[in-house]
Amino acid sequence: MSHQKIKFGVGHVSWQPYSKITPIEGNIAVGLLKSRLFFLLLLVLLILPISACGQASPPVSTPTGSMATASLPPTDTPAPSSTPTPEAPMAILLAPPDSDQATAAALQTMLTSLAAQAGLRFQVRPSLGVGGVGNVRIVVAIPPDPGLVALASSRTGTQFLAVGIPGLKPASNLSILDSQADRQDQLGFLAGYLAAVITEDWRVGIVSEEDTPAGKAASLGFRNGVTYFCGLCLPVYPPFPNGGYPVHVDLPAGAGPEDWQATITYLASWQVETVFVNPAVADDKLLAALAKADMNLIVAGPPAEAWREHWVASLGAQDPLQAVPDLWTKLLAGKGGEQISQPLGFTGVNPDLFSPGRQHLVETMLADLLASFIDTGVDPQTGESR
Repeated sequence: MSHQKIKFGVGHVSWQPYSKITPIEGNIAVGLLKSRLFFLLLLVLLILPISACGQASPPVSTPTGSMATASLPPTDTPAPSSTPTPEAPMAILLAPPDSDQATAAALQTMLTSLAAQAGLRFQVRPSLGVGGVGNVRIVVAIPPDPGLVALASSRTGTQFLAVGIPGLKPASNLSILDSQADRQDQLGFLAGYLAAVITEDWRVGIVSEEDTPAGKAASLGFRNGVTYFCGLCLPVYPPFPNGGYPVHVDLPAGAGPEDWQATITYLASWQVETVFVNPAVADDKLLAALAKADMNLIVAGPPAEAWREHWVASLGAQDPLQAVPDLWTKLLAGKGGEQISQPLGFTGVNPDLFSPGRQHLVETMLADLLASFIDTGVDPQTGESR
C-alpha cells in the first residue's frame, strides 16, 4: 500500500504521494482543518438569525367562541309602489272647428308658454264634454260659444275664461274678456257719426255684409250715427239720393271684382266722399279701388301704403289678448268671476282728414255711447231696429 502526503497551503489543499506522513505535519493539518470548520460554523450562526427575521410573519389568532365574527343583518329591498305618480294639472284651449284660426293660433302660442311656466300640461281641443277629461285647472275658450255656462257649472274646480264670446255673464269660475268693438251696431254708429262730422254735405256711405245679423247691425248703426249728427242730412246741391244720405251697399258673401266695381260705380254716382267699409267685406283690393276713385276710407284695421292718403281713421279696440296674462295669474290662484272689456275707440287717425278739434267732438260722443247715455237704436243680436 502506497502512502500520499497531504499538503496544506493558504487557500488550497493538495495531495502528494508520500510513503509516510510525519506527526508534526499531521498536527498542522488537523489544526488548519479545525480553524476552517470553526470559521464556517461561525458564519452559519450569523446568517441564521437574519434569515429567520426575513421569513417571520405576524401570528394569526384563531377566533374563539367568544370572538365570533359579527355579521350585518340583511337589508330588505322595498318593493316598488303600485300607486302611479299623479299627472300634472292641465290647461286647455277650447277652439271649436269654425273658430277664428288667427285668434286660435295667437292664443295657442301664448298659452303654451304660460302653461309651461306654471308647470301645467297644455292641449288644444275642439270640444269638451260635460264632466271633462281629468285634472283640468284652466280652460280658455273662443267663439263660437261651446256651452261655457254648462261646462262651468259641471266643473266647479276648473277656472274658465271666455275670450270674445258675447252674451255671457261672469260666475265664480267663469271670467269674461271681450271687446266693445265686437258690437257691430256701436262700431257702425261711431263710423257714421265720424263720417258726417268730416264730410261736406254729409255725402257718406257704407259697404257692409248682406243678410247677416252683424252686417245688418253695422249698416243700421252707421245710418243712425249719421242721423244723430245731422238729422235729415239734406245736401245743398244735387245729386239728391232717394231716401237721402247715407248711401249703403250690401255685398254678398264671396263678393268679387265685379261686385266691387258695381259698388264703386254706385257710390260715385251719388258723389260719396267718405265710406265706412265693414270688416267682414274689407278686401284690400276693394279698399284700393275705392281710394283710387277718390273716396276717403274709415276702416277697422291699419291702412295699406297704397291708399294711406285716403285713410281717415281706424276704429277698434286694444287687442283683448293683451289682457290674458294678467287674467291667467288670477285664474291660477283660483280667482274667477272677472270681466274685462276693451273699449271701442280709435287705433289710429289721419290728422289731415280728421282734425284734433273734430276728433275731440267725436270722442265726447263716444264716451256717452259707451256709458249708455246714447243708444244705437239697433238690436246687436239681430241687426234690426229696437
